[in-house]
Amino acid sequence: MKVVRERMRGTYGGLYIYVVEGNELVHISEYAITKKEHENVIIYEVPEDKLIGKQLYCFDFSRRGGAFLIKCKIEDFEEEHLKRGESGLLSERFHEIRDLKFRIKDPELQLLLTQFDAVIKPMIRELKEYESIRNFRILFRHEERLSDAFSNPDAYYFTFMSLPNDRSRINSFKVTRRWIYQLWILKLLCDALEVSKFKWHEYEGKPYWWIEQGSEFSTCIAETCFGDITFWLEFQPSKGAHMIGIVYPSKKRIPVRPDIVVVRGYFESVKAFLDSGKPIDLLIECKEAPYDEWRNEIDTQILDYLGKYKPKNFIVASLEAVLDSAKMRLEHEGIKVIDKLKPGNENIKTLYETVKKALK
Repeated sequence: MKVVRERMRGTYGGLYIYVVEGNELVHISEYAITKKEHENVIIYEVPEDKLIGKQLYCFDFSRRGGAFLIKCKIEDFEEEHLKRGESGLLSERFHEIRDLKFRIKDPELQLLLTQFDAVIKPMIRELKEYESIRNFRILFRHEERLSDAFSNPDAYYFTFMSLPNDRSRINSFKVTRRWIYQLWILKLLCDALEVSKFKWHEYEGKPYWWIEQGSEFSTCIAETCFGDITFWLEFQPSKGAHMIGIVYPSKKRIPVRPDIVVVRGYFESVKAFLDSGKPIDLLIECKEAPYDEWRNEIDTQILDYLGKYKPKNFIVASLEAVLDSAKMRLEHEGIKVIDKLKPGNENIKTLYETVKKALK
């Protein structure tokens, strides 16, 4: 009998073990006859003869989110711990496993993986092309998986999918999907406003978008045909504002950060903008999930944003189709709904026209 140990700490400190079966990566739990859990550690007992001669891969994450790939055998485990193996950064070694796929059971996850290939990867390609055209960089703070997805979508698959159960994989991917969709919508806004260059933030002589949830600094400032325009992703008016949305005792959090805020003028910080007394010219709420998953947020979030932030213009940008009745209700409140916004869709032109009208 072999005893092996996993650390269950997500993709920040976790270590997960998989066995190669044909072209699949199968989690070690499917071979175990006993399983013991203690805090963030799971110890499995596995009959050694089930794994002799099979290739194993361990996905090892540092506390800061760094991802490593370890190639090993069952014989390399001693006293629960992995003692030997060929290790390296996942981003540099994923080519060894790029033809393998994780075994999955949840049909929702399979649909999300299809969407990842058909929709999210093209968005990432467009964003990277835009980086090159406008000569800037997109930098991420405290978002390792998002950074992975942006820098190498194929390698990113092996980070979030290394989590041992489908629900964890789904939750991890949805966070990345949300950010990528916001970034892509921001790129569309820049196209609509005919950005000529980005200003202020600079790293090694090149401007950048600063991507940080609730940052006190603006995401970017652009020179456009409408003058200087300042953008925020996940706009937060004060450090403690995100706590306002927690409903006790359930501790359910109602979102309080508008996805994208656009204002005319040059503002390096939230404080500078608030001190100016100027209104928000355009607020955009991005909805990447199907309508049924966010329909209740019309009352708990969208209309609340309208009353709290009082933007001059408000757009709901939805990846999927929205019911006509919901569109009519929101448009009655002065909120424009543009749905089916994805690469290649003709509704992108509607977004361009709406944004130009809002900022003229």
